[in-house]
Amino acid sequence: MKKIAALLLGLTGILSSAQTSSFVFNNYNIYDAVGRLMTCSPTPGAIRYMYASPNGNYGSYTMPAGISSSYASFGTTGLAPFPMNMNQWNITDPTNTANNVSYPYNHSYITSTMSSINEWASFHFFLKDSAGNTIDSYLVGAPNVAINAGVTANAYQIGTNSGIESEWFTISTSTGKVTYFSIY
Repeated sequence: MKKIAALLLGLTGILSSAQTSSFVFNNYNIYDAVGRLMTCSPTPGAIRYMYASPNGNYGSYTMPAGISSSYASFGTTGLAPFPMNMNQWNITDPTNTANNVSYPYNHSYITSTMSSINEWASFHFFLKDSAGNTIDSYLVGAPNVAINAGVTANAYQIGTNSGIESEWFTISTSTGKVTYFSIY
């Protein structure tokens, strides 16, 4: 009986610290959002973060204009229809630099290790027109999560030049949490 209780307690601990929300992205405007999509731990001290591919070496990830997409977890991001699929995650792990590589979205390091400690954190992006001109700059995300990676993100921001709004929020539903990132 003690073994079963210990097993259930351990399982509860793992599940309570696991990635708890799916992610929905909505780009309702005429500009592409080009930048760095990041995940991080909401728990101070457990700082390992990921950037959506192709963010290695500070590349950018594009969320096209007029597109909506959703991801059930980090480990399903490569299953979304092109151009919204994220086939790779670039890891930054200050505690073990051997982990600082790019992993496929369905690699066990992503689906087990990173999903057990990280949440969707922020998107630092530029709105760009079809000619590649920068219209506005934003840093939007979950302030309580992004701060652990040294990023000061806003949950809501209005573009200085365009007046286009962007927001990040998480809601609880009967089936779990859903994190939304929308550009209006």
